[in-house]
Amino acid sequence: MKACPRSSDTLPAFCRARVLILGVGNVLCGDDGFGPTAVDHLIRHYHIPADVYVMDVGTGVRKLLFTLALGENLPEEIVIVDAVDGGKGDWRVGEIPLETLTTRHRNPLSLHDPPTSNLLRELQALRGVNVTVVACDVGAVPRTVRPGLSPRARRAVSVACRNLAERFVLKRSRACLAEESFQSSSDPSLDNRLPAS
Repeated sequence: MKACPRSSDTLPAFCRARVLILGVGNVLCGDDGFGPTAVDHLIRHYHIPADVYVMDVGTGVRKLLFTLALGENLPEEIVIVDAVDGGKGDWRVGEIPLETLTTRHRNPLSLHDPPTSNLLRELQALRGVNVTVVACDVGAVPRTVRPGLSPRARRAVSVACRNLAERFVLKRSRACLAEESFQSSSDPSLDNRLPAS
């Protein structure tokens, strides 16, 4: 049996990136689709440099993390963009410490429970990858199929994308600048702050 080639040109692009931004969540469950919607917005409205890879992983983040954990090539940083139920449901966007993700199984289908959170911890502690979780506190997500984000979650997507763009020096596309200019002039409430509940 032939061994797999190990040259960097045969690796998937996400394995060669310096920064990996992953949108996690289920777009069929309301605001749980925050992560995939945010990365889709980044891809469509910002110029992504060659060393940054942005990917909608939906509910398949574990397979990708296993691939990274077993591989030789690792990104310097992994950013998980996801919706969480932080108990407030205020649609605020911010970074949450990796340590706050549970280490015990509560829901076998949750992306925030092991093995996902353990894989992220292992990549950070044992493999030296900086892991950041950018989350939007959406409160409880629907337990039935309900595609689409609420208006507050859609505004939170814009906030998260602006924050990520500033952090990784992503330049907005012309279409994004025109759209934001129109929105700002027609609705002054669409600024960098999310509305209070």
